[in-house]
Amino acid sequence: MILSQIEEMIKKLNKKTTSWLQKGEDGHTRFVDPLDGEEISAHYGTTHAAAAWIIYGLKTEDPVLIDKGKLLMKSILDRWDHSTKLFAYHFDFNNFALCVVYEYLNKTDVALAERIKKTILSTPDSNNPTINWYPMRWYVNRMRYQWTGEEKYQNVCNHCRKTIQEATYTDGFIDDRIPKRKSFNLQYDVATLAVMQFLRTRGEDLDVSKELGALINAASPDGDINYLGRGTNQVFAWGLWIYLLLSSGRAEVGTAVGYLRDRLQSMIDNNNMMLNDWQGKEKYMWWDYHYCSVYAAHLLFWLVLSIEDTHKAPIVPKLVEPSDSGIKIYRTERFVAVTFEGRSEYLAEKGPAIALLWTKKAGMLVKGCFAPWQGAFGNKYTLIDAVIRNYFGLLSVELNRDVSKNKYFHKIAPNLQTREKETVAPMFTPIQVNFGEQELNLIFDNTTKESFILNLPLLSKCSMSCEVDGKEQPVFNTLKIRNQYSWADVWQSKLLKGRMVKITLQL
Repeated sequence: MILSQIEEMIKKLNKKTTSWLQKGEDGHTRFVDPLDGEEISAHYGTTHAAAAWIIYGLKTEDPVLIDKGKLLMKSILDRWDHSTKLFAYHFDFNNFALCVVYEYLNKTDVALAERIKKTILSTPDSNNPTINWYPMRWYVNRMRYQWTGEEKYQNVCNHCRKTIQEATYTDGFIDDRIPKRKSFNLQYDVATLAVMQFLRTRGEDLDVSKELGALINAASPDGDINYLGRGTNQVFAWGLWIYLLLSSGRAEVGTAVGYLRDRLQSMIDNNNMMLNDWQGKEKYMWWDYHYCSVYAAHLLFWLVLSIEDTHKAPIVPKLVEPSDSGIKIYRTERFVAVTFEGRSEYLAEKGPAIALLWTKKAGMLVKGCFAPWQGAFGNKYTLIDAVIRNYFGLLSVELNRDVSKNKYFHKIAPNLQTREKETVAPMFTPIQVNFGEQELNLIFDNTTKESFILNLPLLSKCSMSCEVDGKEQPVFNTLKIRNQYSWADVWQSKLLKGRMVKITLQL
């Protein structure tokens, strides 16, 4: 049942992605992005699409699909020297895809396989320090070592293993940069672990039981695994997540497949790379490096590998305390709350913050926090006001001082006009989660005692009350925003002062 559902998604993606093949005036076949109108050659959609078509075509004995894959693969290799000189070329991703498809072509098309092998042996790795790239680099150098026996490649593998270990917390979550505390998001944690699991299916000796346990524990009640940090609701995580669960023999894969199936057709129809109903041409809340074709091909590639590696390397997950990663998960039959201590590099990963809030009575209330922001990779598509309002908590507010209404200033300068303005910023206050049988309390400690408003974006309606220093304060439904998932109603208070802020939800 699960395999047939995955194959159904693969067929939909094959139909869509093969429609993006175009032959250029120079005679080369290209994988052209439907939104940008050109191949995103510095990224990895082209290699992942070609590899996926070849592998799945061989599995299903589909000569047309195999031919498309080989045609594109040969075009990739013909243009390799030029493509690898492009700015921000993704060596690790592309090398990885070529090494994977080599395993299949080496049995069916030795000449093309040898060409890939020669290419990989003459191509460098990325120098990107991002942790989710390291397992791919590890596999590529593992293949180089098998081909040549040269110790330098084994040394790279050992360095990759050590670096990933340095980024891993006692509780099993994996940061995406070292030293720790710079960047964490669930999507790239999934990516790191899924490729480590891929290495296990190829014989690498790795114990990833606590890492899998941490992610399974983090999955939301609706099946979402990608609600925290820079990757919120992007499809990049989903092929990898399904691969990780299916290859390790986990029953949770059924929920994951169902979650993706329910949202995939809308993503495909809209040329989107997020699992929402927005049109891809808007690139709403996309990061600068996002492309529809790249993420669709990546999803296809990992869904194909999921079928290939079904149950190949079982894992018994282990839940480890304490939560030294700064991710705290509170879970009962009546509610789930996830808080995040935060990281320093991206606004989308700062904290303390409420990352997820769900009650059995109201359903999903909060998922995701912030979005792309100015600076690293967040310049092209930032919706500034919506990003700030997509924060569940306290916003500090500073207003201009209106001296024009002062009677003395008015006499001296009767025509003086003050420019009205406000400065709004998130307040990253410590958060406590307390709960009983009938209610859930979220307590924010405003140690600065700055003036603030409560800003509470909610995806569903719920029974809610708010107190500041023990005194009840009303909140008002003031606006709607679109976040990474859907429309959210934003509830806000008047300008307040106080220290202890308590939000109570009825369970």
